[in-house]
Amino acid sequence: MNNAVHSSKSFMAPLGNLSHLGFGAYAPHVQLQDWVQCYWLAQCDTTPVEGYTEKLYPDGGTTLTFYFHPDRLPHILFDGRHDLTRRHFQGSLDIIGIRFHPAGAFQLFGQQMAATVGHELPASDLALRNLTRLQEQLAATQNTQQRLRLIENWLLLHAQHRQVQTSLIHQLWPQLLKAHDLSALSQSLHLSRRQIERKFQLEIGLSPAYIKLLHNVKAARRLIVQAPQRSLVDIGLECGFYDQAHFIRQFQKITQQTPGQYRLKKMSQIYNSSS
Repeated sequence: MNNAVHSSKSFMAPLGNLSHLGFGAYAPHVQLQDWVQCYWLAQCDTTPVEGYTEKLYPDGGTTLTFYFHPDRLPHILFDGRHDLTRRHFQGSLDIIGIRFHPAGAFQLFGQQMAATVGHELPASDLALRNLTRLQEQLAATQNTQQRLRLIENWLLLHAQHRQVQTSLIHQLWPQLLKAHDLSALSQSLHLSRRQIERKFQLEIGLSPAYIKLLHNVKAARRLIVQAPQRSLVDIGLECGFYDQAHFIRQFQKITQQTPGQYRLKKMSQIYNSSS
């Protein structure tokens, strides 16, 4: 496997306006794109005394977060929570996160995800290969691109060690999103419903039905931001919800707000950032 990393990462436009946090998102190496959504940064010299609290919406993925502080090893946490969480940012920020696709962390690290669901854990609890060495390398530089290269090379070595290949989850994913019933999907694949559910629990820690719901809500959130004038009924139907009532109920279950409330909030953020 070629472990070379681009000298400058490709910037990705993030969903939402987090410029006040010095937020940026960067695309992963092509050999990691099946497992890693992006690398994200939060870097600013200071925040207001009260800080900022941001909502983090679940999509079935997980996050490995590196918190940098002068003259010490970065603190690393693994976030396996799959519900709406709020993260408070205060003071000087120097953070890099790896956002994994659903099942991405399992494929790269071999961790059974059920044990991490609902928890934010010290990365040391996961016994990841060469983690201490990576911390030492990261502590020796303050250059963001160099840090990203070190992190990416570390991930590539994990992929090489585990000989990562496309898993059953990734093969099932397009069909799961189209299927109205898991039983019909299991019959078409000659697998039992229980076999599919066990695979999802092992690699993601969630049921197929719940991970599909998270995906549909994420797709709806993205469309609401991209096309705020579009009918919410049309967005709901396009994103796999049966009708308006179903869309509102399930969207509110995941985000704790209705699609209309979410749209008003996003439009207000866009207006305030441009005024």
